[in-house]
Amino acid sequence: MKLVRLLLAGLALSAVPSTFTSDAQACGGCIIAQSESTQVTSHRMILSISNDRTTLWDQITYAGEPSSFAWVLPIKGMVDIGLSSDAMFELLDEQTRVTVNSPAIQCPPIFCSGGISSSGFSANGSGSGGGVIVIAQEVVGPYETVQLAAQDPNALKAWLITNGYDLPPDISPIVDAYVAEGFGFLAMKLVPGQGIDSMRPVRVTSPGATPVLPLRMVAAGTGQTTPITLWVMSEARYEAANFPNFTIGEQSLVWNWNTQSSNYAQLKQDSFTASQGKAWLTEAAEPFSKFSLANSLINLAEFEPENSGYNTDPMGPDPVVECMEDLDALFGAIPDQALWVSRLHGQLSRAALGTDLNLQVSANQGSVRRDFYVTNTIGTQPSCPQAPPQCNDNSSASGGGMGGNGGGNGGTGGSNPGGCSGDESSASCAMARSSGMPTTLFIVGSALGLAITRRRNRRGSSQQYR
Repeated sequence: MKLVRLLLAGLALSAVPSTFTSDAQACGGCIIAQSESTQVTSHRMILSISNDRTTLWDQITYAGEPSSFAWVLPIKGMVDIGLSSDAMFELLDEQTRVTVNSPAIQCPPIFCSGGISSSGFSANGSGSGGGVIVIAQEVVGPYETVQLAAQDPNALKAWLITNGYDLPPDISPIVDAYVAEGFGFLAMKLVPGQGIDSMRPVRVTSPGATPVLPLRMVAAGTGQTTPITLWVMSEARYEAANFPNFTIGEQSLVWNWNTQSSNYAQLKQDSFTASQGKAWLTEAAEPFSKFSLANSLINLAEFEPENSGYNTDPMGPDPVVECMEDLDALFGAIPDQALWVSRLHGQLSRAALGTDLNLQVSANQGSVRRDFYVTNTIGTQPSCPQAPPQCNDNSSASGGGMGGNGGGNGGTGGSNPGGCSGDESSASCAMARSSGMPTTLFIVGSALGLAITRRRNRRGSSQQYR
């Protein structure tokens, strides 16, 4: 089941059901009936910043079976609301994720009769009223949306409660603060009669460059820790301006042969703990080509609309048109040759959510690596494969095996496996490496990822984002 939550000054939301039952997380102001046990467990956000507009998407993971959802988010000025797709998050995650590769193992070549040479092995790891002005009101897909302005926070809260928005007591003073700072609000809820299965991701675009996330509203309904992954698409590398920032260097990584994983996740968690849940990790920052993501998303919308996340109702808008509008919001205002992506991650404490996140162009405009090749190890290194009975290790055949680090010359190359793990601590694979260069097998665990790969293999790059 897909689910959506409220956003921040210009964002798009979508929620994905989850079986996790750990700390409750909340969207930028999502409101759930007080009697329900549903909890949001994490956020994935995309923020596209240009000189003339800012668009924010928010994807929520939740636990439980909600019967209703509503969202209230602070905005300035009138915003544009559109429908989006979960597929955008999946593609962006796939193309920017951190991978950690194990060291290569050099093994002697194995020659078999008939001239067949073994090249290696793999080791698998893991209206208005009462002082409230209704600026705009419209139905967007399955949602009723209202943009509001008020100078009296009590009048605003009374309007929200009267119109079915159940404000938690701890959010009341936050609403007061945003009203005092001159913010209006976007309120959203499902059209009556729509089921939770009908919920779609939403994007919100506001005028001008506004690189701010109102984390105070994100605090609504959260537990002790709120995991947030944020992608910033703009013309430069971005980082937090009013929170600590850190990166993880390759020299600090250690590969554990026994667990087939690295200490990347532990280093990340240690830094979050040391900062009391206030720091942001820059997981990756690099120039970004829009074409791979755009081509894959357009191919899905055109040839596999049921997997694209865009409209499939014959009476509704064309899924390709919806996809193109989504891509225009993401890339359209940023010059192609200047596009950067910055991937930030935080494990934010409740105290950290007491302050809105201000983003800034980083003073360091160097890329932040996301592909690591570890040289430090602990544990027991895997053994080289033994020759099967039909092979003759003393064969005079001159063919070489696959080279390890520094190997692979002439007929003396060795076979060697390399492992890899994602950024969330689980080891994912170990593969043979050729000519001293490790390769990584990316295991895409979702049907969406597999569908994207199949379509890309069939269609190539014939569908260009225009």
